[in-house]
Amino acid sequence: MKSAMTIGVLAAAALTASPLAAQEWSDEQAEVWQWVVSAWDEHADPGTWHEILDDDGYGMNGTYPVPTSKAEMSRGASKFGAEGKVLHHRLDPLAITVSGDTAIAYYYAGITEENYKGERENNTEKCADTLVKRGNEWRFLGWHCLTLDSGD
Repeated sequence: MKSAMTIGVLAAAALTASPLAAQEWSDEQAEVWQWVVSAWDEHADPGTWHEILDDDGYGMNGTYPVPTSKAEMSRGASKFGAEGKVLHHRLDPLAITVSGDTAIAYYYAGITEENYKGERENNTEKCADTLVKRGNEWRFLGWHCLTLDSGD
């Protein structure tokens, strides 16, 4: 009986600590999350993220210490191309907020990719994306994704 109660308490705690569930979202939050998921589906392989970055936007990850502009991303992609291939990705939302034509989405991204050497790698990234709506289209205004080490 005591173990059943412990399991029940742990299950309840897990449910309240779980990522944002779709049924809790407003229409605006659902629209933003669907756009983020679509962006990953279409641009997960390196080399095309600049296509959906706002002209005023910047992106940042853990491999370079300063934010990168759309023009610099495009220039790098044209010079170097993709350095690997994403085999699978899974996105788990944590929080999404929308205020007018601006939104912020926090989430984890689990990524399995094949690197330029042909070796398979698994990574988890913690992401914060800022989006802006231009006309009827969401665009990334900024993002910061940090690859987590096993100790993070």
